[in-house]
Amino acid sequence: MTQDLRLDDRRIDTLINSNLTENKLNELRPEERLTVCIEKIKNGRNSESQRWDCLIIISELYVKLTKRNSKELHPEKTKEMLSKIESTLKWMIYNEKNCVVHHEVAYQVAARNMTNLIPDMVYAALNSQSIVSRHEFLECLGVMKAFEALQKVIPYALKDNHPDVQQTATFAEDRMKRYKNEKDWSALEIV
Repeated sequence: MTQDLRLDDRRIDTLINSNLTENKLNELRPEERLTVCIEKIKNGRNSESQRWDCLIIISELYVKLTKRNSKELHPEKTKEMLSKIESTLKWMIYNEKNCVVHHEVAYQVAARNMTNLIPDMVYAALNSQSIVSRHEFLECLGVMKAFEALQKVIPYALKDNHPDVQQTATFAEDRMKRYKNEKDWSALEIV
């Protein structure tokens, strides 16, 4: 058994250090795919486009894990994997430096309706060095109908140094007014 584990560890290390495409990553078993993608996201040795691929893959895996009870995975394993995905997206909110990848994190959180990450999205909307990211996190808060958070963020975003962020704040504020009486939103219904 220990021998098998070492072989798996070596395989994982090989996969982590390889330049896999999205299609090749999706061929991996779910647990293996998640492990490899998280390592590729966090280790910093991979290209931005590969981190972006991994972000998309783990976000799609999140949907698959929440939509069905996988017969190949024990419910506790599924719960653990979902937690790892959420914590990886949270890590990316604070640590991803590339604006293309960083702004995509906002969309993936919103599309998966990960409401527990709203406080982290607020942080990024107010503090990201990237204009693109501030815009996207603010927009996604509006799309998610995170109105309580938006009420705190909008006054600051309206004073942002960049007009694109100011316009996004106006958009989010308008959306908040128009949708204030509607219930929850799920991007999965329209994505």
